Amino acid sequence: MTGEVLFGMHSIYTVLVDDRRMQCRIKGKVLKADARAWNPIAPGDLVEIDAEGRILAIAARRTSLERWNKIGKAPQVLAANADAAVCVTSPQSPPFRPRFIDRLIVAAEAGGLSPVIVLNKDDLPCAPETAARLERYTEMGYLLLRCSAHTGAGIDRLAAALEGKTAVFVGQSGVGKSSVLNSLEPGLDLKVGGLSAKYNRGSHTTNYPVLIRSAGGLRIIDTPGIRELELADILPEEVAFHFRDFAPSAGACRVPSCLHDGEPGCAVAAAAECGEIHPDRYESYRRILSELRHG
Repeated sequence: MTGEVLFGMHSIYTVLVDDRRMQCRIKGKVLKADARAWNPIAPGDLVEIDAEGRILAIAARRTSLERWNKIGKAPQVLAANADAAVCVTSPQSPPFRPRFIDRLIVAAEAGGLSPVIVLNKDDLPCAPETAARLERYTEMGYLLLRCSAHTGAGIDRLAAALEGKTAVFVGQSGVGKSSVLNSLEPGLDLKVGGLSAKYNRGSHTTNYPVLIRSAGGLRIIDTPGIRELELADILPEEVAFHFRDFAPSAGACRVPSCLHDGEPGCAVAAAAECGEIHPDRYESYRRILSELRHG
């Protein structure tokens, strides 16, 4: 039988087979998976199982969203076979983190997903610098949707953008990811956490990635709040291709294989220095590059 993985923990997975949930386990060494992976199976995976609920094989993934799991010291697949990676952020409470967005974009595009930026808490004041950074993402061609789970504004537009797609939701703790999902599908009743007054950041309310298939047709892979997103299985020389604002300048670099990290005659660095590329975004790129080189 073929089923779709909804979630799993400790080698026990809940798999949907013909609208029936089955609790399944991996069958010994028969399952072919990446030996380095922190988790061999992820929500959204299509698996072959036998009548006793043993998972025999995983179908080839169409897309995957991965990160580096610091505890397991291995790549971790957060979601398989999704169409879009939705990065939920906020203008404040917790503070806007554009470098987190940059990392999610790289991870999404490297795995074959379309990045979507969702600014929740749009009812709160937005600093001019934050508004300017968001405008730069739209200028680069990324889909930016504004909404407020508190007031309900923009939720309909978000639902329309996700119609017919499987979307994995990612965000830092406290940005209101669970609240947005509750607004998208009334009745989900996902646990919502508050903000730490001391650190102005949220607490984890989702413990592990889970595929939600609602009666209303919603297909969402919800993930735990992430404070740091470290990238996995991306080569340093590939990173710049996921920074679209580098493209107009990159061809003018003096060094053909320029990584835009201190090489003489780097046109990307020059563009960042004069403001054509946002200096903080350039620094975001260099930090990712350093992690991949030395991590």
